[in-house]
Amino acid sequence: MADEAQIVYEYSAGSDVSFKTNNLSIAYHREGLSVSKRPDGNIYVDDPGIEYRTFTFSAIISGADMNELNTVQMAAITYDATYPRITKIYFAGAVTITNIEVVCTSMVGTDLGNGFWNISMVLEEYTTA
Repeated sequence: MADEAQIVYEYSAGSDVSFKTNNLSIAYHREGLSVSKRPDGNIYVDDPGIEYRTFTFSAIISGADMNELNTVQMAAITYDATYPRITKIYFAGAVTITNIEVVCTSMVGTDLGNGFWNISMVLEEYTTA
C-alpha cells in the first residue's frame, strides 16, 4: 500500500478542505519542449521553460466537506494571485510541496452513505502572470 499523503486545498483566505489519500499522482508537463535530430547528427533540445503540474487523487470526505466543495466549485470560486491553491502536501508527515495555485478541472463525488463521499479531483497548476 502506498504512503498516505495529505493535501490541503485552500479556495479562499482561511477556507480550506483537507484530503487524505493513498493514490496521489503528480504529472509534470513541459509545454513547447521539443527534441530533434538534425542532419548534422546532433540532437537538439528546445525548451521554453513553460511547465506545470497536474495533481490527481481520490479521498473519502464527510458530507459537510462535500457540500462545501460543491458550493465553492460550482458557484463561488474566485481566481486571483493567491487562491485557489494547494497550501500543503504532506508526504509521510513532511511538507514537501507548498502554495501551488491550482484550478479544479474535474471533481467527481460518489455517495458512500452514512454521510461520507468518495471524491476524485484533478487540480491543475496555473500562473496569474
